[in-house]
Amino acid sequence: MSAQTPKRYSPLWVTLHWVIALLIFITFYLGISTQDIPSTEKVGILRWHMPLGITVLLLMIVRFVVRWRTPHPEPATVGNALLDKIGEWTHYLLYIFAILMPLTGTLLSVTYNLAPVVFGGEGSLPRGMTSMVHGLIGPIFGLLILLHILAALYHQIIRRDNLLARMWYGK
Repeated sequence: MSAQTPKRYSPLWVTLHWVIALLIFITFYLGISTQDIPSTEKVGILRWHMPLGITVLLLMIVRFVVRWRTPHPEPATVGNALLDKIGEWTHYLLYIFAILMPLTGTLLSVTYNLAPVVFGGEGSLPRGMTSMVHGLIGPIFGLLILLHILAALYHQIIRRDNLLARMWYGK
């Protein structure tokens, strides 16, 4: 590791990581909560779900800028080329899905003209509305998040390499 390569992520990057993670969990929970409930209750949940999704998208754009403009630690390793590659690709896929989820949600909203219903109280949710791609990629995104969490716990508990310290505040 060179003198230029930090051992941990910058406070801005750490903040973005944890705020985005929290927003994704809340948005995910709200999205799942809309299944199998009356449309009048769905509208109330979507009033929170939709702006939180857009916030995730905007913060992900900020995160990309921070990633390209600030130094960051070397990728974590477990000493196994295949597992290291899986970790690298999992991170790429997490970024992709964190962008795809709000983009497909926005497409869903535009397709069904949801904004006037959800935010303006005009009319009701369309009958037969499907979640399209947004609902299909949700479970994959959830599995990627679970893999990410399990890998972090593996590093922390099994390997005891204190990897989580890289994504927290401190020196």
